[in-house]
Amino acid sequence: MIRTHSPTALPPSFRSTGVTLIELLVVIAIIGLLISILLPTLSHVRDNARLVTCAANLGQIGIALIAYADEHTGPIPRGPARNGPYDFSCEEVATNQLWIGDANPLHSRGYTGIGLLLDWHSTPARLLYCPADDTRNQEEELPRIGTDLDAYGSYTYRQLDQVPAPYAAGKLTELGANVIGNISVPVEALAFDTNSLGPGPYRHTNHKAASVNVLFRDGSARSFSNRRGVFSIPPESFQSPTQILERLDQILINADYGYSHAPQDAPKIGASE
Repeated sequence: MIRTHSPTALPPSFRSTGVTLIELLVVIAIIGLLISILLPTLSHVRDNARLVTCAANLGQIGIALIAYADEHTGPIPRGPARNGPYDFSCEEVATNQLWIGDANPLHSRGYTGIGLLLDWHSTPARLLYCPADDTRNQEEELPRIGTDLDAYGSYTYRQLDQVPAPYAAGKLTELGANVIGNISVPVEALAFDTNSLGPGPYRHTNHKAASVNVLFRDGSARSFSNRRGVFSIPPESFQSPTQILERLDQILINADYGYSHAPQDAPKIGASE
């Protein structure tokens, strides 16, 4: 007589290996713990990748600026001449403006600042926008170029701001140096990530205002920590146009000084006066 095993009498190797509720909860808890550990790391990797891409953008802009200066016998691109005491579209103010619309009473419609690269040859517009632009300027501002609205990019461009006489012609190879106190600070920076901490529409940051890429006139682009807000326009500066312009001047000195030293150690304008 052949014996048969009932289902309840199966050998241990053939029995069901189902997962208990407790085991499932333990697995879920472990997965949740791993996610909580990995997410900050992945976010940090993503932020670093965007910072590198941003520096590459500025490097390409540097190549375009050098080529522009070469074709125009030396000068860097810059906006129209000053036409008022607080003319933020003039060539003497560092700005992230690319296009002057019809609403500006001081200037006619046209490209300005670094936006002049768009009107020269075939500079890709995407280069003028940081991949970590916290205000998503590329989507909102780029379509305004050519319209009656002003348009802005991600990078603050020097133009002739803090370019001392007799170098105000703005030749790339002859930008001179500013003497702050008894320290000579050669003009080196051409553009950098915009970090304006003003209210409402005046707030514009890249890289969460934590890091800044700076483009120098030799075409190199380097990343710096924005410790102590050395590259930021703080909220209190927006109490008057004069304070904004003064802060922009100091940021340019900080950026210039960063070519050879730590930008936070730059001399302060007016400190010795």
